[in-house]
Amino acid sequence: MTKEDIPIDFTGEFFVPGKSEERIEADHMERYHFACEFAQGKSILDIACGVGYSAPLFINTGAVSYAGVDINEKLIKYANQTYGSDCISYHLGDICTFHNTKTYDIITCFETIEHIEDYNGAINNLYSLLNRKGILFISSPNRPITSPDCSSLHDKPRNKFHIHEFIPEELILILTNYGFIVNQNDIYGQRQRKVYSNYFINKIYQVLMRKPDTNLSAMVTPVREKVPRYFVITATKE
Repeated sequence: MTKEDIPIDFTGEFFVPGKSEERIEADHMERYHFACEFAQGKSILDIACGVGYSAPLFINTGAVSYAGVDINEKLIKYANQTYGSDCISYHLGDICTFHNTKTYDIITCFETIEHIEDYNGAINNLYSLLNRKGILFISSPNRPITSPDCSSLHDKPRNKFHIHEFIPEELILILTNYGFIVNQNDIYGQRQRKVYSNYFINKIYQVLMRKPDTNLSAMVTPVREKVPRYFVITATKE
């Protein structure tokens, strides 16, 4: 079987390079470019790796090995046939139960935790898969931007594929409950903008910004005074 025998279409549930809209592609690629800055000499575990496109990015920036994990068997087959090599491997597995014979220096878990019912079990398992002093890069849509009608973690998000959406403080609390260290400087964001409590001022701001979800920068930068559409946390295992 060749990769041409495994057609992969973009449905909105996972990212497919070249088949997703420009904004979505930029958001996904920038997260991995950010993590690649830390990859030199490191072993990488990419949870919910999808079609596996991040592997060459990590290896080309100096990572010594890459393992991708996804629950979708079709995506894993495609990834192995497209990118698999001596230092790149892909595995069928669930974020809550996946185990390997080794642990990793870096784990990436991008735009995944909002899809997981048992997010506590997921975070606990990621902690067990990480080396001491290893780093977990984890991202999530920021609920006040992506699901402004939701007031809590228990409300159904706008995105039909999401079970819940977080704010940074909620995810940080879960991470620290399972042993991760998260400092204020460990919080980053994409598509950062001002958010006003007044509904009408907020609408005017969005009009003036002319589609902030598209026109604001996808680069991963520290969160200071603005509010990100997506937030990225770097959590360390001590």
